[in-house]
Amino acid sequence: MDIFIDRRFEAQFRQHPLVLVDAGARGGLKRNWTAARPHLRVLGFEPETREFNQLASPQTSGPASTTYFNVALHNVSGPLRLHVARDGGLTSIFEPNRRMLDAFPDAARFDTVDVHDVQADTLDHHLGAHGITDVDFVKVDTQGSELCVLQGGASMLDASVLGAEVEVEFTPIYSEQPLFADVDTLLRGLGFLLFDLRPCYWKRAAGRSIGGPRGQIIWADALYLKSIPALTAAIARLDPAVRKIKWLKAVSIALLYGYFDYALEIAHASDSLDAEERSIIERRLHETGTRQAALPRFPGKRPVAAALRRLWRLCLDSDDAWSVSDAELGNLG
Repeated sequence: MDIFIDRRFEAQFRQHPLVLVDAGARGGLKRNWTAARPHLRVLGFEPETREFNQLASPQTSGPASTTYFNVALHNVSGPLRLHVARDGGLTSIFEPNRRMLDAFPDAARFDTVDVHDVQADTLDHHLGAHGITDVDFVKVDTQGSELCVLQGGASMLDASVLGAEVEVEFTPIYSEQPLFADVDTLLRGLGFLLFDLRPCYWKRAAGRSIGGPRGQIIWADALYLKSIPALTAAIARLDPAVRKIKWLKAVSIALLYGYFDYALEIAHASDSLDAEERSIIERRLHETGTRQAALPRFPGKRPVAAALRRLWRLCLDSDDAWSVSDAELGNLG
C-alpha cells in the first residue's frame, strides 16, 4: 500500500512532507517508517556525542531531509545528568533499579560505566528556536524519561502532532521513573487514543528454562493516534491552505501502521477534502486493504488450526530466550 494514497496528492506531499521527531535516535530510522521515506522529514535527537557524531556523519546521516540535534529532550532546559550504561542503548537520566533488574538475566548490561552532564531542552523550545512549528509524528525512546520529553512538547502535541510511538514501562526498570499510566494520562488528556501495545515479557533468571515462553510484562512500545474530535479542533486552527494536507497526513500515518478503518474514518471526517477526493481515498483503501478470504468452515477446522499453531511453536528455535516480544506494532499482520 502506498501510504501517500494517490498520485493526485503527490504535489502536496512534496511541498509539505511528513515531519517525524525521533527522540532517542540511536540506531537511525526504524524500519517501519521506510514506507514514508519518499515524503519524510526526520528531526532526530541524540544526547550522546559519540552516537550523535555517527548519526550525523556524511557517510551514515541518510537523506538530506534528515537533521540530527545533539540535545537531550526533557521538560526543562539546562544541564541534565546522564547515566551511561554498559549497553549504550540503555543509557538514561535515571539510575538503574538494581533491586528489580537483578532478578532477571543479563542485568549487568544496565551497569553504569560513566556519569556526565548533557545539555537538555524542551521540544517546544528547541523546535521553536529553529523555526519549526509543524510536527506530524513523535517517536520517543529515551529509557524512562519519555513522560518528561512529552511534557516538554505538550504545545506541539496539542497543536499539530497526529500520532506518537512511545516506549513505556509497566514496572520501574530505572529508579523513580514514570510508568505507562503516567504517559497514558498525559496523551489521553491531549486528545490521543491508544491504538496498540507491543509488549515485552521477561522471565526471571531462577526459572528462565521452565514453564511457558512469557514472563512478566515489563515494557512495551505504545502507539497513539489523535482522536477525530481532537484532530478536527487542531486542524481548524491552521491556515486554510494547509488544512487539506494535514488531513491527508493523518490518513497516511494511520495507513503506515495498518489501520485502514481509521484512515477511512479520518477521510470521512475531513471538511477540507471534496467529495471526489474522499471517493478516491475510499476506493484506494478498499482496493488495497481488503483482507484475504479465510478458509471456509469445515468439520474439525478449529482443532486443525490449534494443531498447526502448536507445530509452528515447535518449529521455532529454542535458545533459552527469557525476553519475548511481538514482532510488529500496529495492524500489519
